[in-house]
Amino acid sequence: MKGLTKKTKNSIKVGLLLFFMIFIYGCGNDEPVQTTLSIQETQWSELGSTTNDPTVLTPLQRGEVVYDSHDTKITIKSVTNNKVVLEIDGYMIEPNDDGSINLNGEPVKKIELTNSQSIELDSQTMSSGFNLQISYE
Repeated sequence: MKGLTKKTKNSIKVGLLLFFMIFIYGCGNDEPVQTTLSIQETQWSELGSTTNDPTVLTPLQRGEVVYDSHDTKITIKSVTNNKVVLEIDGYMIEPNDDGSINLNGEPVKKIELTNSQSIELDSQTMSSGFNLQISYE
């Protein structure tokens, strides 16, 4: 670091310190978090619908697959006592205000729920499909 000014050297030191702090924090803690995620599935068709009992998961852990059915997989991307971020691999969409489904809409890839929040996701299908009611406590 010869030939550098003191200000430049200090800036480099601060930058390295910030990099390592972000790296260490970004690695995260993979310990289970004592919160609850509830997923209730309803399958529907022109013949009617069937609602399954909710699946209640606790504790929650990053990387855990919480739903894997109907070509849809939901994985916990991150979780704290106040928030869960879910990654969705499948064709799920939030319903319109009138309950209809936008078949051409962009599928939801990630959702973030805070305490006592829930969301409904519907499959992007016409003649039969399913929806999920996901709640975080």
